[in-house]
Amino acid sequence: MPKYFFIMMGIILSFSSFSQEERRVQLWNYNKISVPLGEKTALEMAEKIHYTPKTSSVDVKFGDVWMTHQCNDWLGCAGGFRLGYAKNNNEWLEERRTMFLTELSKEIKNFELGLSGRFEYRWFKTADEHFRFRQKLNIDFPPLANWGLRFFTTEESFIKMNREKTHLARVYAGINVINIKHFEIKMYYSLEKYKLLNQWNTSDIVGINMDISL
Repeated sequence: MPKYFFIMMGIILSFSSFSQEERRVQLWNYNKISVPLGEKTALEMAEKIHYTPKTSSVDVKFGDVWMTHQCNDWLGCAGGFRLGYAKNNNEWLEERRTMFLTELSKEIKNFELGLSGRFEYRWFKTADEHFRFRQKLNIDFPPLANWGLRFFTTEESFIKMNREKTHLARVYAGINVINIKHFEIKMYYSLEKYKLLNQWNTSDIVGINMDISL
């Protein structure tokens, strides 16, 4: 089944190769700890940083707190809060974000499909407040080993509830290196398109995610 993953990776790289623009390269790291509060409910705490090698600097950093609940086999929901900082003209722009998420999931012939929607209210000290919606589609391919080795691909887009509308989109291709009962590591490449001053720009991203469940 990895052939489907490589087809998707080829499509991403093909689109990537057409552009001659100067591209931003970033390294991302995301770490999450989940603490079960019941059979279907958990408290999650996460942190993430975006590092830009060209400037040798961290440009984004944030921390999340989530309360998650698995309603049944195919529906989950969560509410969360984020405190984040983004570098803007060598100064840190603070953001406080309230989030509500729902996710549908389904397994079909060892493929795991996930479709989620996340509503956000973003508050800034020195920028306009606004609502935003993120949609995300994830496909996990059949496992290649009993410790959880499997490929995955993801697409997500962000829509501001104002005149800017869609301003950010990403596609991912990666590998779930380890996925055992309490521990998971993912590595991925992402092609990002983001709107800045009414122009679309491109980022190449390499990231690693680590999840721990207590």
